[in-house]
Amino acid sequence: MSQAERYDQWLALAEDHDSETGADDWRRHGESRQYDHASISKRLHRLRTLRKKSDDHGLLFALNEGIHGNMAGMGRAALYQRAKCGTKVLIEEYISEICSALEYLAPPEFPGIPWVDRVEFFQRASHCYGRSALMLSGGGTLGYFHFGVLRALIEQGLCPRVISGASAGAFVASIVGTRTDEEYLQLFDDHYLARALTANRENIKIGFGNSSSVDMKAIKREMARMIPDMTFLEAYEKTGRSINITISPAEPRQTSRLLNHITSPNVTIRSAVLASSALPGVFPPVQLEARNVHGKVQPYLPSRRWIDGSFSQDLPARRLARIYGVNHFVVSQVMPGLGREPHLRPGVRKIVSDATVAATKEVVRGSLGLIQRYVTVGPKMGVAMNTINALIDQQYTGDINIFPTYGLDSLKSILKMLSLEEMIELIKAGERASWPKLPAIAVTTSIGRTLDAILHDIEVKETHWLRRARKAG
Repeated sequence: MSQAERYDQWLALAEDHDSETGADDWRRHGESRQYDHASISKRLHRLRTLRKKSDDHGLLFALNEGIHGNMAGMGRAALYQRAKCGTKVLIEEYISEICSALEYLAPPEFPGIPWVDRVEFFQRASHCYGRSALMLSGGGTLGYFHFGVLRALIEQGLCPRVISGASAGAFVASIVGTRTDEEYLQLFDDHYLARALTANRENIKIGFGNSSSVDMKAIKREMARMIPDMTFLEAYEKTGRSINITISPAEPRQTSRLLNHITSPNVTIRSAVLASSALPGVFPPVQLEARNVHGKVQPYLPSRRWIDGSFSQDLPARRLARIYGVNHFVVSQVMPGLGREPHLRPGVRKIVSDATVAATKEVVRGSLGLIQRYVTVGPKMGVAMNTINALIDQQYTGDINIFPTYGLDSLKSILKMLSLEEMIELIKAGERASWPKLPAIAVTTSIGRTLDAILHDIEVKETHWLRRARKAG
């Protein structure tokens, strides 16, 4: 499996593995103490019967009774870690039936139930069910790992519409956020993306302590070759993806920001990526830019400067939850050693370990608080101490985590200009690391992706109608 070159090869081998280990038998037998299989079986039978009988109002009523990812405990993590190819077939069939029922009710011309009632239902169901998001961590040149993760997700139609990125993750998010699925996948033809990322036409050299001598104009020209000249709103209107880029303040007593088509629709994506990638000591702080009503680019918050988004919110789960109603997070974490998979059986060692980590955080946080309270510190030291506080509070994992297989030795390459061969291998590593997670992502995000697609179609139709109404008026 580790030597597979494509996902279909990996999946075929994974099926053999499940067959050899008995996991395939475990999947076919619905019974388990991990969830209420009897309840799921009854609901599945009911939904199938109602749809077969064309009892549309009864079907809508049954769906209204509850659409959520942990119905009868079926969202329990243990159910997605036993087999390589998925979870209980009963759960997969139940989720598939819900998606089929939603799609059955979705067409505007559907005769059984008024369109307004169905739109209201879809909006309410999406709000109650929640959404999935993909969060891309920072990590210097290791962040190119994310390109492989996204390729694997998009090829299988599993990429969430909400994507966040910090630092290197912001750069990757901007590439996928300004391109359709087809345009993104075309970047891998003949290793075009890897060649573009390693060309370095401007002969840029980066390193700690050289921020004052960095040619920012050259950096912007290189960035312009990969990132289209678009605002967050323009990118959203083109692709339907909600791209979110985190930035940190360069001055004390300021707060971090999450830039997207809702909070900052007219900000240019290039300036946001430049700010989120401004690692102190490597790049100078950056001023944001936005396009005004006349289409001209001008400074945005001209008195403020911004730095690397990883320092304040590498994985902005809380803000994504508040803005988009996200309650399920897929994390691509490129930094080795940050985060770990949750253990199925916690045990005493994990309890002691977690308690030690929590106690250490409190000690460090308390020490920083005392220093800031009783010692006079300069602006730069204040920013540094706020950054340490923010790093302590951050979480580096989500519900499903994609971790690299490389070790701590890779940290020496975090600011290295990679060769073409190294770039190709790093992107491939992202693909391979994603494959074992795809079956779980497919199941756990299926209902959310179906609701997102339906609501996106509704939004497109409403926008088209409003534009026609304006022209007619």
